[in-house]
Amino acid sequence: MTRRPSYDAKLLGGGIDDGERASVSMEILRGAPADGATSSPGPRDDAARGEAARLPPFPKGWYAVGFSNEVRPGQVVTRKLAGKEIVLFRTERGAIAGVDPVCPHLGAHLGVGGTVEGETLRCPFHAFRFGVDGMCVATGYGTKAPKVSAKTWSVVERHGVILAWSGPSGAAPCFEIPELDMTEFADQDVHTYRLRGHPQDTTENSVDTGHLSVVHGYQSVETLREVDVNGAYLYARYAFHRPAGLLGGAFGGVRAEFDVHVHGLGYSFVEVTTPATGLVFRNFVFATPVGDMELELRLSSALRYLRDTRDLHPALAMVSRVAAPRRALERAIRNRAFAAYRNDVEQDFMIWKHKEYVPRPALAAGDGPVMRYRRWAEQFYEPTPAPRDAD
Repeated sequence: MTRRPSYDAKLLGGGIDDGERASVSMEILRGAPADGATSSPGPRDDAARGEAARLPPFPKGWYAVGFSNEVRPGQVVTRKLAGKEIVLFRTERGAIAGVDPVCPHLGAHLGVGGTVEGETLRCPFHAFRFGVDGMCVATGYGTKAPKVSAKTWSVVERHGVILAWSGPSGAAPCFEIPELDMTEFADQDVHTYRLRGHPQDTTENSVDTGHLSVVHGYQSVETLREVDVNGAYLYARYAFHRPAGLLGGAFGGVRAEFDVHVHGLGYSFVEVTTPATGLVFRNFVFATPVGDMELELRLSSALRYLRDTRDLHPALAMVSRVAAPRRALERAIRNRAFAAYRNDVEQDFMIWKHKEYVPRPALAAGDGPVMRYRRWAEQFYEPTPAPRDAD
C-alpha cells in the first residue's frame, strides 16, 4: 500500500515550444571516449567538445503514470505520457487498464465523462463499452457490438505504482519491470513533482558520483561495486558518509550504503542501508516524460519493519520490542527519512532546471562512469534515419 500522495504542481522552468521539436541522430548520444580516456582531438573535435545538443524527448520504456491508490475500483483518470493522453481505469474487480482517449465509435473523449461498468469502460457519448483489452463489447442500444477496439497501452502494477509502456507505435515492450517483494517493508510515503528535465539526465545521477559531494554534501564517497549492465538493467553500489544523521544529534552522521537498481530510464530504486543503525529503506524514483523537457517525477520510500532487532542500534532495538512504541518509532523514522530524501532530490532541481545535454563532455577522474551509462542508454532510442541528399 502507499499513502495518499502529495502533489507539487509547480513547473520548474519552461518547456519547449512546439516549433522547436528536433530530430536527433544517434551520434548525439555518443560523443566522448570511454570514461577517463583521453585523446588528441582534431580541430573539429575541439569545437564539438563541450557543446550542447538535444536528446530525443521520449525514450522507450516503462514510466509511472500514477500510484495505485490514485485509481481505485470504479475510477477513471486521465494522465499524460510522451506528449499523449492515456485514460486509466480500474474495473470493479480491480483490474487496471489504459486506453487512448478517443472512442473509436464517434470520437468522444473516454476520460471525460467515461465511467466504469463492471469490467468495462463506458463511453459518455453513446454508452459503447470497452473491455480491458480495448475490444468493444456492447453498445448503448442493445444491438450487436461492432468489431472495433479502443487503442490500448501496456499497463502493469508493481509495488504500489502504475507503469505504462511508451515506445514505437504497435511495438510490444522489449523488457519488463520485475516484481519486488515488499512484505518486510512498511507502507510507502510518496510525492509527485512537475519540473523541467529529461529522464536520461535524472537517471544519470545514479552513476554521477562526482555530484554527490558537491550538490548533496556527502563525504567519503566510495564505489563498492562498479556499474554492471545486463540488457535494460543497470546496477551499481556505493557508500558515503552523511554528515547530518537522520535520527538527530544523538546519532551524528551516518555511513550509508546504496544498492542502485535501474530498469530503463523511467524506473529506479535504491536500497539504502545504514549499518550503524540497522535501518533499511527502499527509495524509488520514477521519471516520466509528459512533454518535451517536461517531467512528472514521482518519489516513494519504504522503511523495512523494525520487528527484527538483530541489526538495529541498541537504543532502537529496545524500543522496537514493544508493538505500540515500535509503530510510533517507525512512523517518526519514516517522516524524518522521507523529508531528508525529498530534500536530497530537490537539491538537484536547480541543476536540472537549467542544464543542457552535452554529448561530448570534458570528463575528469572522479566523475564516475558517465559515458558507460550513456552507451547503455542508447538502446532506449530509435535510430533516426540520416537525411537524404537533395536530388
